[in-house]
Amino acid sequence: MATESARNPTAADPVAFTRDRRYLRSLLLMLAGASFFQGYDNQIFALLLSDIQSDFRVGESTLGAINIVSELGTFAAFFVARGSDRFGRRALLLWSVAGYTLFTALTALSWDVWSFASTQFLARVFIGTEYAVSVTIIVEEFPARRRGRALGVLLAAGAFGSVVVAGLLGSGLQDGPLGWRTFYLMGLVPLVVLGVYRRRLRETERFAALQAARAARAEQTARVKRAERAGPSFLLPWQPRYRRPLVLVGLVYVFTAIPHYGATAWWAFYAERERGYGSGEISFFVICAYGLGIVGYLLCGRAMERFGRRPTALAYAAGALVSTAVLFQVGDKRLAFALVVLSVVFGLGIRPVLGAFATELFPTEIRGQTAAWIRNVFEIVGTTAGPAVVGLLGDHTIGAIGTIGDTVTAVVLLYLPVIWLIWRYMPETRGRLHEDRLVTRS
Repeated sequence: MATESARNPTAADPVAFTRDRRYLRSLLLMLAGASFFQGYDNQIFALLLSDIQSDFRVGESTLGAINIVSELGTFAAFFVARGSDRFGRRALLLWSVAGYTLFTALTALSWDVWSFASTQFLARVFIGTEYAVSVTIIVEEFPARRRGRALGVLLAAGAFGSVVVAGLLGSGLQDGPLGWRTFYLMGLVPLVVLGVYRRRLRETERFAALQAARAARAEQTARVKRAERAGPSFLLPWQPRYRRPLVLVGLVYVFTAIPHYGATAWWAFYAERERGYGSGEISFFVICAYGLGIVGYLLCGRAMERFGRRPTALAYAAGALVSTAVLFQVGDKRLAFALVVLSVVFGLGIRPVLGAFATELFPTEIRGQTAAWIRNVFEIVGTTAGPAVVGLLGDHTIGAIGTIGDTVTAVVLLYLPVIWLIWRYMPETRGRLHEDRLVTRS
């Protein structure tokens, strides 16, 4: 059963926060800016899939393979993101924003499908790192009573990035002389955000305290000094005391990511090729869905603080299952519009509470590493497999199922094990971090 600390979420946070509200607002604004371009980049491929396919003259199965290559960058981000436990949150965040900007812009220069995949692979390395470090910073800097709402704002900014892509699509930007490449060139904008805020960003208090403690211990013996310089072990999160929550949260991420990314990567293609939507209709649907879907992030942040992480996650997973499964089966556009909105509200909106699970269950000294294992190893299995499976099984020529709609509906059933794992094993972490000795439910 859950521990007493898990049942008493109202206790004060064991670490005293001294950050003033003005700095926290500025911090959240910078992190939201970085998250905006993460959502922007992710949505380009999904909404311009047909244009990219026509330019490079490849089939749906090849598009699925391209997605595997680019998403493997998120897996590679694991090896970068874990460095936040050694070099600090601040330094890694700044370098990840700079790297993302560079390789997103270089994507516009790709000359064939594999050069496109290669530059997107490198861009995803830094996007994955930026997201992992951003969530860790919020968890460590914001007091427990505001943490959920801050995570909601962070992810809502990513959804707004998707809205902007849809708006640019509706404006006909892809019909200009550079076509879809123009969208990637606009990825240079984060350099402005980086230049404005880099001097204002501070290291998190928790990590700074950890570094001070490491330095103090290092002075005692040369052996401890060498160990601390080496940083936490690569496999430290797999020690018996951390292994069960790591695998639990990791599996939840896998089974959430496969249907979510499979659906979002292929919806615009499905709407155009299997339902006859025009680019204007697709743009309108996405703008409205992500515009209204931002509410899903914000509601999730508030719900997880008021009702708890577990009930919020269960409600969102069930909503994502039903709305997405039905969306890919209906022909009526009015009903489809409502379902697109609900799919975004629940499917994307669940991410704040997943971010809480991935960070609150683990101690400060390995929180960056465990977050990297969860998001950049476990989740990458889903983000890679989801679009690839849909592309391979739904290929209209060689696919075993032969339609994108039926394939997505089948894949969406993977939300069922998500619901079971959360209900059966996940502890409640509302108002708590690992320092309060939370354990998984038995």
